[in-house]
Amino acid sequence: MKKYLTAAVAGLLLVGTASGQPDPDTLDTDTTAFELEDTLFVIGRRITRETTEFPFEKDRFNQVLVENGFSLITKGVFLAQDIQADGFKRDDITIVVDGERYHSACPNRMDSPLARSNSLEMTSITLDKTSSAGYSGLGGTVAYQRERITDAHQVRAGLPHSAGAADASDVAFAATARNHRLAGRYAVGSGYLDGAGRSFVDLYGYRENSTYRLTEASITGRQPQIDYRAEFTYTEDVMFPYLHMDERTNWVFSGSLAHRGHKLYATHTDHMMDNGLRLSMGQMRTDAANTTVGLTGSMYEAFYRRWNADNQIRNPKQSIDNHMTPGVNQRLASVFHGPRAGSLTYWGRLGFTYFTIEDTDRSSFYEAVHGAQSTHRTFLTWAAGVSAHKPVVSQVTGTVSADVTSEPPAAQSMYIAVERPPGKAWRAGHPGLRAPVRASLRGTLAGGGMSLEASAAYVWDYVNLNGATVDSQTYWTYANVDAVLLSVGLQADWRYLQLTAGYTWGNRYPDDAPLAEVPPLYVTYTLRSPRIGRGWLYWRHTYNDAQPRVDLEIDEVPTGSWNRFDAGIVYDIQSLRLSLEVENIFDELYTQHLSYLRSPFASGVRVYEPGRSVRFNVVMFASSAR
Repeated sequence: MKKYLTAAVAGLLLVGTASGQPDPDTLDTDTTAFELEDTLFVIGRRITRETTEFPFEKDRFNQVLVENGFSLITKGVFLAQDIQADGFKRDDITIVVDGERYHSACPNRMDSPLARSNSLEMTSITLDKTSSAGYSGLGGTVAYQRERITDAHQVRAGLPHSAGAADASDVAFAATARNHRLAGRYAVGSGYLDGAGRSFVDLYGYRENSTYRLTEASITGRQPQIDYRAEFTYTEDVMFPYLHMDERTNWVFSGSLAHRGHKLYATHTDHMMDNGLRLSMGQMRTDAANTTVGLTGSMYEAFYRRWNADNQIRNPKQSIDNHMTPGVNQRLASVFHGPRAGSLTYWGRLGFTYFTIEDTDRSSFYEAVHGAQSTHRTFLTWAAGVSAHKPVVSQVTGTVSADVTSEPPAAQSMYIAVERPPGKAWRAGHPGLRAPVRASLRGTLAGGGMSLEASAAYVWDYVNLNGATVDSQTYWTYANVDAVLLSVGLQADWRYLQLTAGYTWGNRYPDDAPLAEVPPLYVTYTLRSPRIGRGWLYWRHTYNDAQPRVDLEIDEVPTGSWNRFDAGIVYDIQSLRLSLEVENIFDELYTQHLSYLRSPFASGVRVYEPGRSVRFNVVMFASSAR
């Protein structure tokens, strides 16, 4: 504890006396910007804390999410992350890019799109915890917005490189000319070392410290009446130590055509995971494919999704073939509207989702646990809400919102089916799950560079993981329970100090027990120095409290508290921004609470975070009008 107190004091000395007052230059605007020579970059806009738009900054992506009340589910290296907010997670939160849905092909969501988009194409991300977005999930939306193409000539490039405990490079570019943009990205790295200097080989049974790669290329064009885009992404050997398998290959092909606000898009993913990077007596492999075809507009959405996964488990004594997801077909259509009337905003959504499975013989697997089950389900999807935005006192505005929404259970919760070797729990979906209904109330006070938010949500028929035993065979399956989620968050952004703190409390009923996978109290503050020429320094401290509130019925384990310190320098030179940062300065040995999965292929260990790393980043921008 002494070294942490010393570090905090050192941070205060670094910046001198940090201002506790809002920056007077930003009191009358909600836009944050920085200048490189004669070019002004608008990088983000604060709306409210319940609906927040912020810049997609690749080199600070993790930190920006945390600073806006979102938590990351740690699975392994950077490309392996997923998301959680206010107790909702994974499929509860819809991830879209320019209105296009992205469905994971991997049943364990190895291919979550959270960190697999070229940041240099993006202008911002909107984080919406309400149901106001037309494509909102039960827990809200993460919506990426790509920069709109113009006829100006622009070139953006970024090159971050990490050394020390984490060895990784990530090269990206985006070049625009004649109403077209060509973009690409190449990332390469290897398993990192934790705060004790242990590698993935030492901790998780890997054969060697393997190298992962990501390659991405896209072309986007704009004509007077039409916009079009084509993209492919390929990743290989992405390590997931909290599972027994890793992503060996993942191909994603996507394209879209848009005309006067209407967009037709398609995405196809081929995914293969196995345990070939591990030391193991047996073999496991899953081949999965997902195709989504969608049509979107300003007031409607429709898509068709087909998802299939086949799994094989081989050992000297047994061979098992699983139709892991039995050809799941999902169809969705909905209409939505969100008019404004003075200080009030209303929204509503109404639609349906229809599920069928192609391999109807697979129903017998679910029936062993849940009795007779239908091979098709229809759900009504809907949402209604209102938000009021009004000044409270000078420079302080209050926002109150109330909404009710219902979304169908995730396809995986209904249809996953995995038989495993003797002594291991099988995984069975529950096709008879009821659709969760969430009612929430959220309030925000914002002004003077600060915002305080509190929310309360009651969820009827929350989909919860639970155990079952049938004829001496144990299962992980799913059941509907009721849940209460209470959250509070504080955010301050002043000239020399940025502060974020949050806490979520979750409970399930009728057994009055803690809800699983809820992160503990966290506090992050960043102290920034005054500008020194064209540069500045910063010092960051992150504190995560212990989490004793766990769901013992599904073997969730408490986690302890931890502290992490980072520091860096940022400098602007004409059209370049340079940064040099040291992350986890004191080699803290720690794991996030959201770093352990109870699944048919869980490794049974928590994933440690990287030790001390040095990151150097160069971002370049050049632009000229035609």
